[in-house]
Amino acid sequence: MISAQCLTSCDDEEDENSRVAVILGGDQRPPCGAKNILMAPKIKLSSGYEMPVLGFGTYKLRGYQCTTAVHCAVETGFRHFDTAYYYENEKEVGEALRTQIKMGNVSRENIFLTTKLWNTHHDPRDVQRVCQQQLDLLGFNYIDLYLMHFPVGYKHLCDEILKPMSDDKLQTTDVDYIDTWRAMEDLVKLGLVRSIGLSNFNMEQMQRIIQCSSSKPVVNQVEIWPGFLQKDLVDYCRYNGIAVTAYSPLGQPNREDHSPIYFFSEGMKRLVKKYKRSASQIVLRYLVDYGVIPIPKAANPLHIKENLNIFDFKLEEADSRALRGIKPKKRIVKYEMVKDHPFYPFERDVDEDDQPDIKSIVEPEITNPQPEDEEEKEEDTNMNDE
Repeated sequence: MISAQCLTSCDDEEDENSRVAVILGGDQRPPCGAKNILMAPKIKLSSGYEMPVLGFGTYKLRGYQCTTAVHCAVETGFRHFDTAYYYENEKEVGEALRTQIKMGNVSRENIFLTTKLWNTHHDPRDVQRVCQQQLDLLGFNYIDLYLMHFPVGYKHLCDEILKPMSDDKLQTTDVDYIDTWRAMEDLVKLGLVRSIGLSNFNMEQMQRIIQCSSSKPVVNQVEIWPGFLQKDLVDYCRYNGIAVTAYSPLGQPNREDHSPIYFFSEGMKRLVKKYKRSASQIVLRYLVDYGVIPIPKAANPLHIKENLNIFDFKLEEADSRALRGIKPKKRIVKYEMVKDHPFYPFERDVDEDDQPDIKSIVEPEITNPQPEDEEEKEEDTNMNDE
């Protein structure tokens, strides 16, 4: 892992680009007494490109809220941004990033931008056309990381219909994700994207891609949070040199019903008091140490800054062990409308009550929730990604 960096600005000796942020190595002192803001360390992907180990998720951020959140994230120090065709906010994300570049606050080379190919565009004949359309919306000439959003293809009626329905049934296709992947490989050859990867794929599906293709995915973006760590999948990816991005990294905390339990527990309250950090910061630090790349979503500027400020403390082993001991929970994102498709990637009919009850200091009674943007549980859990 490449070490954390510092983001700082200088008020003295201003020139016409005085707003430009200066990125310094982690061992260097900031000039002019400016306050130091830690930036996320980076890992090197199997494609050779570097990716920050913490990203900014944008699922369900739209319009002005999306634009202002991305502006705040850039100015805070985020350099890794995650969007998707399905989120319908690529235009806003791109506009905010391009504005920040024009202001001199960041360069395109220092931005790591991820977006995704939606399920209605699995036909290999559609892949390049749609990718170019996404580039036009973003306003860039290349995408850093392009993911296949899900292994199951949906019927394509038009680009605007994201979930084609007939008689209350989602219309799918039998397009093989291997063929879609090969079309994505062409995007790299054309220079439209730098790296390609997957989202919501299981181990067997990843192995099939590795065996049947000329290149392997550099990333698999999946649901991971304390209580749903997917250790076998993470271990498989680590063995094969595939980085793992964690969406819904907090478990979608919900203040109304105090779920998931661990986030609002007495044990978590003790950790918050001990480290003088929010529950979200503790969880994100834990996941980075676990070896995955969280992409929390936030709209509140305070939460955006908190989410990035996790690289100047470390959890003690006993506390990490307690978080690992949380009782396994059910998957949140299920895509149940396509569970009968042969490419459906998730387990079926798993009863949470059958899981072992692993005792942990992080799961006693539920009290005193911590405020956070991602705590608002999404209504559409079948398609919730961040």
